[in-house]
Amino acid sequence: MLQMREQIVQYAQTFVGTPYRYASRSPEKGFDCSGFTSFIFSKFDALLSPSSRMQALQGRRVALGEVVAGDLLFFGRNGYIQHVALVVENTPGGIVCIHSTRRGVVLENVHASSYWRPRILFARDVLGER
Repeated sequence: MLQMREQIVQYAQTFVGTPYRYASRSPEKGFDCSGFTSFIFSKFDALLSPSSRMQALQGRRVALGEVVAGDLLFFGRNGYIQHVALVVENTPGGIVCIHSTRRGVVLENVHASSYWRPRILFARDVLGER
């Protein structure tokens, strides 16, 4: 399972720089956040809803300190899901994610971001077998 998680992350990284496009799951046209995660996981026969709110109900909840590559990290305010990102790695320096933002698909440490850090809500394992 760890090998598949690494393959998912490596595949996702090939899309860095792809533009943002609302409600899109297309590498040619661009991705929104949940369209990106849905597209990536579909290539590994892991079906995810194209909606971040629905993805937040899939799999099982994981403590932030225990996230690993391939988990999903959810963001928002007051419990309202507004964004989803794919965990690349969890280091002592923070959680590094790949996600589709208004800047397109980017790789970043969300714990080091003054924008993302306060919006982190929770993480989910949608693959199982850690």
